[in-house]
Amino acid sequence: MDPIQVLGQKDVRRKIEVKDENKAGQLLVKNTFNGERYLRGMSKTAKKHFINRKDCPVKNHFIGLPKWSREEAVKAFDTYLWSQHQKDAIEKQSKDWFKARVKELMAGHSIDLIDDIDFVKNNDDSHGYTLKNYIEYLAKER
Repeated sequence: MDPIQVLGQKDVRRKIEVKDENKAGQLLVKNTFNGERYLRGMSKTAKKHFINRKDCPVKNHFIGLPKWSREEAVKAFDTYLWSQHQKDAIEKQSKDWFKARVKELMAGHSIDLIDDIDFVKNNDDSHGYTLKNYIEYLAKER
């Protein structure tokens, strides 16, 4: 199962066959199905993060601009995030948010990045895929 999934508000977490293991690594986590025994692997419950709420530091500020489609806003966010990364100019609040997500991933938790649309059908529907790729990139760099 993919540890990070991008979902809409009405989407449900789906099982996906992943070809490679969680590259971020996995620590021992409590598996509730086996009582108090600890097993290596992903936790059973996913941590949900609503990525387009007004208080979220990684909100896509390009969405809602006049004459911009959602697809254009998602592409603009992708370009913006990676250019900020290259300049090492990501704001502290956003940097802290990313560090927390990497820490969750490294601890073996699944992460649901939930956008404010009903369903996410492809990569151009949500900037969550950019966030997912960036979190995985940071986890590999660790």
